[in-house]
Amino acid sequence: MMTVVFTVYFFLIGMLVTSFTNVVGLRVPVGESIVRPRSHCPNCGHVLGPLELTPVIGYLVLRGKCRTCQLPISIKYPALELLGGILYAYAFYQFGWSMQFILSILLTSLLSILVMSDLAYMLIPNKILLFFLPISLIVRYLSPLENWYNPIIGGFVGFFLLFVIFLASRQGMGAGDVKLFGVLGIFLGPLHVVIALFVSAFVGSIIGLGLLGFKRVERKQPIPFVPSIAVGTLLTYYFADDWVKLYLDLFL
Repeated sequence: MMTVVFTVYFFLIGMLVTSFTNVVGLRVPVGESIVRPRSHCPNCGHVLGPLELTPVIGYLVLRGKCRTCQLPISIKYPALELLGGILYAYAFYQFGWSMQFILSILLTSLLSILVMSDLAYMLIPNKILLFFLPISLIVRYLSPLENWYNPIIGGFVGFFLLFVIFLASRQGMGAGDVKLFGVLGIFLGPLHVVIALFVSAFVGSIIGLGLLGFKRVERKQPIPFVPSIAVGTLLTYYFADDWVKLYLDLFL
């Protein structure tokens, strides 16, 4: 019974935290404070009240429009808040009170910030990566799951693997993606960061083909890659061990 209660609790906490990480992802890349000014409508400047700031519910109450000027509010805000709540709840359901749970919500928060930043500006801020880098190293070191040096090796593997691709693609991939995979390697470890790269590329291909098919982008138009990285990373984080086990059972 308590597991259910805490799962629901972390669902709500996840939505609240993701509401904040949305703000971080929008403000940090352009050098704005994450504290002031208060959240407001970008069109008319209306300062949002408590109900309007309530994750998901505020969007539904306002029917997706600013209370004052009726400017449509992007669906990506409540969508990310809801997804953040689900991921926080799932992390607790999977790992309970453990360092693995802490690592999971850190990873979710990092990715939610960068998804918003990439969607808004196609930027991966160095400040965000540098903030999460030491924290991820400390949490991974305190986690008893594997050798202390595995996260460090994972960071190097993630960085240099993407760096080689960056050079080979003649900068077709952004330098921010290279640095991001260095940090993700700390979270995932050397094997899983390689798997995450392939899964992310696959997800990105599907998204790109879908956007082209529905004529939402032009053929050579840049597409934010961080959402695909986020999906690939989280799928790998939670399910890669099962994939590897299935592969070994089938072919070895």
